[in-house]
Amino acid sequence: MPKTQPPAAPHGNRLLARLPPEEYQRLLPRLQLVPLELKHVLYEARSLIDYAYFPNRGVVSALTVMEDGRAIEVATVGDEGMVGLPLLVGAKTTANRVIVQVPGEALRMAEDVLREEVSRDSPLRRLLVLYHTAFLAQVSQAVACNGLHSVHQRCCRWLLMTQDRAHSDVFPMTHEFLAKMLGVRRSTVSEVLQPFQEEGLIRYSRGKCTVLDREGLKAGSCECYRRINEEFVCLFG
Repeated sequence: MPKTQPPAAPHGNRLLARLPPEEYQRLLPRLQLVPLELKHVLYEARSLIDYAYFPNRGVVSALTVMEDGRAIEVATVGDEGMVGLPLLVGAKTTANRVIVQVPGEALRMAEDVLREEVSRDSPLRRLLVLYHTAFLAQVSQAVACNGLHSVHQRCCRWLLMTQDRAHSDVFPMTHEFLAKMLGVRRSTVSEVLQPFQEEGLIRYSRGKCTVLDREGLKAGSCECYRRINEEFVCLFG
């Protein structure tokens, strides 16, 4: 991956933007700006974590992978968070496959540097502890959602969360990719998306999804979308 210097101020990643300015400036030399390329796998499940990533733009998905190769999304990360949270609690590997869902860019930090920073009571460590709490709430809500709610509701939630993190009404999406994220057959996704298009909620064409009626998607979603957002607001304001 090509590497460039990070910006002088954290314009992109909203988590880093919560650091005191002098703390961000101190961390600046330890961060590298790297691209997040569509469908690039940052970590395979049960692999070593070599870097933590703070997305400026784009969306990253964390998937739980079964022995037979099937997978389902359990969390997404955009510019509100960080990828590589197991490092915070001393783990060296990740339980999930982590893949770029929407392309963009991220500030990355080597794992040994992050370990050093969170080994003391630093502003970064305190911030990541809060984010870790919100992230676990997202994962637990996703587990409940995947087991209790309809594919229609889960698809609405996924589209809304992706739109939020992409900060755009238009983002990459294929039926195959969405089927993998939701843990269903491709034909099931087609059955769900067709009425969405007929009702004017979205437009899908050539691997791109355009959200046309956000309020309509909210109406079709379960409470999980709202609860995940409330958890982040409760912790971060």
